[in-house]
Amino acid sequence: MCALKLEVFTNDALEPSKTISLFEGFESEKDIAFSKGVKSGAEAASKAFETEKIRSLAPILEALNDIGFSQVEARHAAITSLRPLITAILETSLPASAAAGFATEVVDRVMTLIEKLPEAKINVYVPPDAVDSIEKMLSPANANVFVHGDPDLGPLAANINWGSGFEQLDISAIIQTIDRVVQTFFAPEETQKTGENHA
Repeated sequence: MCALKLEVFTNDALEPSKTISLFEGFESEKDIAFSKGVKSGAEAASKAFETEKIRSLAPILEALNDIGFSQVEARHAAITSLRPLITAILETSLPASAAAGFATEVVDRVMTLIEKLPEAKINVYVPPDAVDSIEKMLSPANANVFVHGDPDLGPLAANINWGSGFEQLDISAIIQTIDRVVQTFFAPEETQKTGENHA
């Protein structure tokens, strides 16, 4: 006759608490490892992206730098090429135009004063050779204006005074100031700086 063997189903045999704790520990380790892996992968991907971005942008930045340098050189050449033209204007056209328009400029200023101060006595001092032309131009105004020749004045200078003020005009000094500004502008270091500023 066969003997029956019974299995024992006791708490000590199964030890469910230990089994559960081991399982929970494994799941926790797995989650931690997964999080570390995700973080490490993200960092690696970010570094790879930055490296690739720098590698891709380097030739573009180099090309832009070359273009900027070329623009500076082109502007410098263009500005320098204008110097003979501007110099010629300053030496010939501008003085001639100023001399031709000197009397008109003086008369315009006097007429403006007459409109503002119709009762004022206005004295105009100009080079002696300009007295006649200015007197003729002012004669239709029928104002209290007196034109005097002053040999101490330059060829394009005039002094206008009235009871409460005065005005000085010196076109020659203005032309000289313009010439100094142009010469300074076209100095080698200034043209280079100007080209860089424009670029």
